Amino acid sequence: MSLFTSQARVGRPNTARAVSAPARGSSLANRDGSYPAHVVRAWRDAIGTAVEIRPVTVADAELVHEFIRALSLEARYMRFMTAVGELAQQTVDRLARIDHRLDAALVAFVNNGVADRVVGIAEYSLSVDRYSYDSAVVVADDWRRRGVGRLLVALLVDTAAVRGLSRIGGDVLAINRPMLAFARALGFDVSASNDPMVRRVDLNVDRRHAPG
Repeated sequence: MSLFTSQARVGRPNTARAVSAPARGSSLANRDGSYPAHVVRAWRDAIGTAVEIRPVTVADAELVHEFIRALSLEARYMRFMTAVGELAQQTVDRLARIDHRLDAALVAFVNNGVADRVVGIAEYSLSVDRYSYDSAVVVADDWRRRGVGRLLVALLVDTAAVRGLSRIGGDVLAINRPMLAFARALGFDVSASNDPMVRRVDLNVDRRHAPG
C-alpha cells in the first residue's frame, strides 16, 4: 500500500537538508529532532502480530533497502510515481539518514524470531520550495489492510503537531482510488494538481490537540 508521495523527491539531490529557514507556519521551538513519547511503541495488529514502531535510524539502512526491494512493482510505482527497479543507494540513504531536526520518519518492524523486517514506513520532509512539507507512507504488500498504514500516518501527524507544523501533504496518483479514499477517511483534503494524473492531498495539523 502506497499513499502520499512526491515524484520530485525521487533521486533528486538532497538540497533540502542545507535549508535552515523554517517552513511557513512552523515553529523553531520544537526543532531538536524529538518525537512524541508515544510514537515509540509496541503494537499488535488485528490478528495479534507484534509490531514495533519507532523513528528510523542510520542502522536501519539495509532493512529499509530490503523492504523497498521486496515491494511489488505496482507498490513501487504507486510510491515513487515512476517505474522503479533497484533503488539507487542515494535514495535508500535519504530514507534512513534523514535530518530529524527538519524531517521525520517512522518505521514499523516485525520479528520472526530470527531477524527484524520492516513492514511500513511513514515520513515527511521539507520540500524543495522550503515552505511546505511532503509526506509519504508505504506498507508491505502482505501487510495491507492490517492497520499499519493508518497507525503510522496518525503518529506522523502527531509528530508534526508537536513540532509546530501547520500543514502536511503529498501527491497520489489519480488511478490510486483506494488510497484517495483512505486519505479522505483520515481527514486529508483531496484536490486537483497541475498534473491531471495526480491528486494533491493535504491535512491541516491541529496544534490545539497536539499530544503532550
